Amino acid sequence: MTARVDIIRKLLVSERNAAAEEEGALSGRQCYVFEVDLRANKVEIKKALMEAFNLKPGFIVGVNTLIRPGKPKRRGRRRRGWSPDRKLAFLTVNAEIPDLTQN
Repeated sequence: MTARVDIIRKLLVSERNAAAEEEGALSGRQCYVFEVDLRANKVEIKKALMEAFNLKPGFIVGVNTLIRPGKPKRRGRRRRGWSPDRKLAFLTVNAEIPDLTQN
């Protein structure tokens, strides 16, 4: 795989993700959603997140992934195309990470 920095594309912030974070705060665990490289596996994603945010080994509870296939789109009258596939990583941690939500 490529360098660990290239695996993480961006942190996804939405109302639905914020509601999940608030719900997780009650149980003592936080959930963050990242868009990651399609070719990355869970182990590589976990290592990249630990390296990028200076997390300790026991801090991350779990990493779940989801591939969202691209949808057909129209590009003009006759030309048709596809939006790209996206891979999402759901990171569950023991406590809140202050550096993630400030970007």
